Amino acid sequence: MSKRDDSLYEASLHEVTPWPVFILGLSRSGTTFLYQTLADVFPIASLTVYHVIEYDRILLHHKEGKAAAAGQQLDEMFRSWNMATRLTDSISLSHAMLEEYGWVLKRRAGAFHTNTKTASQLQEICRKLQFISPSAKAILLKNPWDTGHASNILSIYPDARFIFLQRDPVAIVNSQFRIAKYFSETKDPFVNMLLKGIPMGQAWMWLQRAVRKTAGKKWHARIALRYILRTVTRELSRLETSWDMVASHQRIAFDYTDLVSDQAGVLKKVSAFLGLPPRSDPSPEKPNPRPPVLLPEVAAAEAGFRLRLEETGIAQRPLDKI
Repeated sequence: MSKRDDSLYEASLHEVTPWPVFILGLSRSGTTFLYQTLADVFPIASLTVYHVIEYDRILLHHKEGKAAAAGQQLDEMFRSWNMATRLTDSISLSHAMLEEYGWVLKRRAGAFHTNTKTASQLQEICRKLQFISPSAKAILLKNPWDTGHASNILSIYPDARFIFLQRDPVAIVNSQFRIAKYFSETKDPFVNMLLKGIPMGQAWMWLQRAVRKTAGKKWHARIALRYILRTVTRELSRLETSWDMVASHQRIAFDYTDLVSDQAGVLKKVSAFLGLPPRSDPSPEKPNPRPPVLLPEVAAAEAGFRLRLEETGIAQRPLDKI
């Protein structure tokens, strides 16, 4: 497994011209569900766990016919951990699970989001996916770290398309807070694998556990919730900024509730927007939303948080109405 994609294979990447489509939305806003749904329905290529973990070898595996075996090896490792799903959200865990390109950008180019330093890495990701999936009509990608960086993406791919996803801000906070509490108590082997080669990310996870151990469960919850409320407010503003940066014919927006309640309607609009017919045998991911129950700490902070959003005018209207 020490062999890597060499220059001979990488030279072939310049022969392909990918057309990328980016899903933009905050972490825990439903972007993973939207990502999987669209990948199941349309003739597009997407980034998987296998691609992230074996990134330096995916061309080599493709050329030598070893991709399936490498994916099976990952699945066996997950089973050895007794992880049939991601522990954070019960999404089925396998080598084929879709993943965020920010992991590759950070490990290979130094940042989780798209900028001048990571631009060439994003281009390589798109070219690799197109090369190994020549029949794909588009490359579908998502990365919550790029929520506010649509302008950077457009500087690389002026003809890119963007699918924006909104969700009730309190629901986003509730989900992020639940995850923060989980990470303060648990060493997740899958997340640790993704963080391999990313020292700052590993340190951040260690810090959460250290704060909980030192300050106690109650104080950790207070600190984490305050941080999340501030971060979600900032990211909502940046999402609206990204929306403004994209030409109207290159963008479309949905609300998470519409995705859950009218999946067929959303898929029809995406098909028209991208000009792509569905696969001959589409099998979209079925909605399985969590019960809308707020954690006590979030419920206590809800009124004040909504008031601050109203005062600043953030995320109070659908993006396509702005």
